[in-house]
Amino acid sequence: MDTFFEQIIPIRKNGKSIALTLGIWFLALLLSAIIYLFLLKYLFGIAFFIICGIFFGAWKLSTMFNIEYEYIITNGTMDIDKIVNKSSRKRMLSLELNNVTRLEKFNPHMLNTLNPKSLVMACNQDDPEAYLLVAERDGKDAAYLVFAPEERLRTAMTKFVPKFIINSAFK
Repeated sequence: MDTFFEQIIPIRKNGKSIALTLGIWFLALLLSAIIYLFLLKYLFGIAFFIICGIFFGAWKLSTMFNIEYEYIITNGTMDIDKIVNKSSRKRMLSLELNNVTRLEKFNPHMLNTLNPKSLVMACNQDDPEAYLLVAERDGKDAAYLVFAPEERLRTAMTKFVPKFIINSAFK
């Protein structure tokens, strides 16, 4: 019988993403005002389409900050997908749970010691339920995953992760 579990984690917007969104809309308004003042008298049709394009671009850019991560466990394989604006999905990481070498509670001070190229941060950085998972990959360096699984997902992981690792992490 196949095992299948999934969980979706929405990422909270921080001050940087809110400031970028406000900056995008401010720039769109500024560009539209400039085009309105200088082109509307001469090229009404073109100015209207340019202004519509600016607002469409601002909307598309501002929705890029709506991010969710989906954790999927299927028969001992864990996949992490990044979902942007509930419309596009990208596979960030796929690993075999029997290759896990380390699983422990995540501390934000650990980020300095991890390889940033191999790190996938799939939860809010300040989440108190976050865990750091390290797994070996075939022919590649170790994969570092910071994620916040709920109880149902932790129970599913106990079937596949080596017992001595899972017992020390999920006491």
